[in-house]
This record gives sequence, structure tokens and C-alpha cells, in this order.
Amino acid sequence: MNRTVKELTNHNHYSGISIIIITHNEEDNIIDCLDSLSQIDYPKDKYEIVVVDASTDSTPDIVSGYPDVKLIKSQKGFSQQRNTGWRQALFELIAFIDADTIIPPEYLKVVNRVFQKEKKSAALGGNAYPPSNTNRFGLWVSCVGHPAGGAMGLKANMDQGGKQASFVPGCNMVFRKKALRDVNGFDLSFHDGGEDVEISRRLHSKGYHLEYVPDLTLYHKPRNSLKKFIQWNIGVGVTKYNLQRPSLKKLILQPSFPLWLGILILIVVFLWNQPLTLTLVGLAGWIAYLITLYLFAKPFPHLLKQRKQIKVSFFSVIFIIPILIYIRQVFINIGQLKKWNRERGPFD
Repeated sequence: MNRTVKELTNHNHYSGISIIIITHNEEDNIIDCLDSLSQIDYPKDKYEIVVVDASTDSTPDIVSGYPDVKLIKSQKGFSQQRNTGWRQALFELIAFIDADTIIPPEYLKVVNRVFQKEKKSAALGGNAYPPSNTNRFGLWVSCVGHPAGGAMGLKANMDQGGKQASFVPGCNMVFRKKALRDVNGFDLSFHDGGEDVEISRRLHSKGYHLEYVPDLTLYHKPRNSLKKFIQWNIGVGVTKYNLQRPSLKKLILQPSFPLWLGILILIVVFLWNQPLTLTLVGLAGWIAYLITLYLFAKPFPHLLKQRKQIKVSFFSVIFIIPILIYIRQVFINIGQLKKWNRERGPFD
């Protein structure tokens, strides 16, 4: 009897939370995500799961097989789908997760605890670690530091000091609905990415507090092949263009502009018959590159400190992962060029 009374009393302290997943052709991922959500440890009447779908594959058919999941059809677009989701949500706390994530049972309890304690927080952001069954290439990809800090956690992408987050990542972010209303939701012009950073900026500009919560953890499937990694980073480039709107001149002057890679290859070819010179030049250049990563790439120092915990070798940290970082930047640049070409941005 006492236990029942205690459970009922504790039940009153649970906030209602709407979990929203936006999907576009996620038939390969949505089952794992929804299966993990079926194990959530939270009162059934205090949360809902909403899938806002714009797919042309079997995703909606799969979702329809989960009777406790609400399916909403929508036009394709990150901001469009997110706005459709939170505006039709039942509850005042809105948790956005990705379809290729695995959610631990205690996830909503962490959300509830933090919002109960931190009354001033308008949004929370958390980690997106790789799942335990990730293959070696996928683990290397997660060590690049994205999304949400990857294998190092969101802290690896944050500025030093305090719990205030400069942004909350789209794969693991939770809002108070009143804050979303106050800024009129997500900007519809960000239909192909960048909407999470953009809304974070607007919330900051209105004086809202965004908090990084180390315990707010989920598991994000990394891109587990070079092809998927390249495709993903082209998309990231589109996102970066949306946020920064760089001119063609600025894109060309970036160290990751594809032309400079071509010049580097020509230098290697030119020095190929001078192995000693090639070795010395290559070693000096690589050391300079590693120093640059340590000083200017926020996740890299965290990777060096956490490599044993992450279970990656020192060789991977100083050779393989830096190569992936460079490949990432090259294809981000290509994605930016792709979006610039689509919009014909100004040359200045």
C-alpha cells in the first residue's frame, strides 16, 4: 500500500513530454529507434511519440505498425517537419531525436529532472555517442566529433566554461514549447539543414538559456562506409552554407577547397623520385596539420584525452582520423559550392 501511494505521489512530478522524430526515407533505421522507445521508463500517460514523415519509401508503413506512435504526413523539409511536429504536440516539453538514434530507457527521466530543477532553461542539448555494435570505420567517423560531439560528447563542440550551450544539436535537443512559440518556431528557409543552430542563435538573442546536459545521452548510428561519410558531409556543407552564406571567394580561400588538394597531389608526384625530400616535407606538413587540429579543431584535444576510453589506437588518432577530418572538410566545401551554385551567391 505504501509503495503504491509513493508511486502515485512521484507520478505527479513527471512532466508531459512529446518525442518528435522527423523522417525522410528512414526504412533502414526507424525500427531500431522505435523499438528502443518502446522500452522507455516513464509513465505512459506522460509522453507521446510522434513521427513527422515525408518519405517515399516504406517508412510510414513501418511506423503504422506501432500502435502507440502517432504518424503525421508532412512536406519535406527540416524546419517544416519540426514545426509541424511541435505545433501538434500534446505536451509542453518537446524532445527532437533522429530516426537513426537509439534511446536509452532513462532518457525522459533525465529530461524531466533537468527541467524540474533548471526553471530558467529553455532548451537542453545532449550527447550522441556511437552504439556499442559500431564497426571500426564507424567508430573512426564518430571520432571526427560529429554529430553532437560524436564519441567525445557534445562538450567537445562547446566553448570553454559553464554549462551554457552555444547551440543544441538536432539529433538530441529538447525545448520548452513556450520558447518555441516565442521565436515562432524554426525558420522555414532552413529546409535542408542548419535549423538547429539557427534557432539556438535566435533563442540566445532573446535571452534564453540553453543548457548542455552530460546525462542527456542517446546513441547515434555513425556513417559506417566511406561513401555514406562523403554523402553526409556534402549535406553538412549545404547546412554550413545556409548558416554562413559565404561568397565564392571565401569558399576558394578555404584550405579544404578541392583545388588545393589537387596541388598537394601534384607536389607529391613532383617529389616522388626524391623520397628523402618527400618524406621530410610530408612529415613536416603532417606535424603542422596535427598542431593546427589541436589548436583550432575543438573535438581533437578531447579525442587525445579520451582515446583509451573510446577504444581507438594512438595510430588512429594521429593518422586515420585526421585524414577523415580532412576528407570531411573537402566534401563540406563541395557541399557549400553545390548550394552556392544553386543560389548563385555574390562574389565579393
